[in-house]
Amino acid sequence: MKISNLSRRSGVSVPTIKFYLREQLLPPGAPTARNQAEYDETHVSRLRLIRLLTGIGMMSLASVREVLAAIDNNCLSPQRLAQVVNRALLPEHAMPSSDPGCHDPPASRVGSFLDGVGWNVRADAPERESLVRVLTALEGLGVPCIEDVFAPYVDAAERLAVREIERQLGTGGAATVVARVVLFEVAFAIMRRMAYTHHLGLRTESDGCPPTR
Repeated sequence: MKISNLSRRSGVSVPTIKFYLREQLLPPGAPTARNQAEYDETHVSRLRLIRLLTGIGMMSLASVREVLAAIDNNCLSPQRLAQVVNRALLPEHAMPSSDPGCHDPPASRVGSFLDGVGWNVRADAPERESLVRVLTALEGLGVPCIEDVFAPYVDAAERLAVREIERQLGTGGAATVVARVVLFEVAFAIMRRMAYTHHLGLRTESDGCPPTR
């Protein structure tokens, strides 16, 4: 198909497609004439994946580039691919300063917590660092006990992770796995917010206040 048809099929504008081609996020088509090329379904799929990563996944182009490179690397293990996607999904935040009077810094407590949970998380994993940031911020709010705070999240995360992995088996290639990881990550966050709002509304109603819609 020509680039105009590729644009219609993928929902991505021609200028954006050309930009992705220049940035090598999209592989070139088969040359047919000077400044013309033929594209196929693999290009449609790649463009839809890029839209998913930048749109729903809210990834930067630099992160998208890393994820696409990981997808195209046939030697990458599923665990390593998941690590690349997880890093791309993590927002960049400044590290809050910890309490200088605390003898057991947040990083140490997060490490002990993960060891207790039994999760094999690399010391340099960005998820570990992000959890340290969260704990540090929580301590600033006066919530110091990591076990009490995160135990329910561990239970929920365990069940969801096992279920997602079981459903992913045999569902397709690396691109499909990445798309599912991104979509379920966002879906879980959205449903948690909806549940929070719902139950908060129920409590508000029980207090005699009119619910908001």
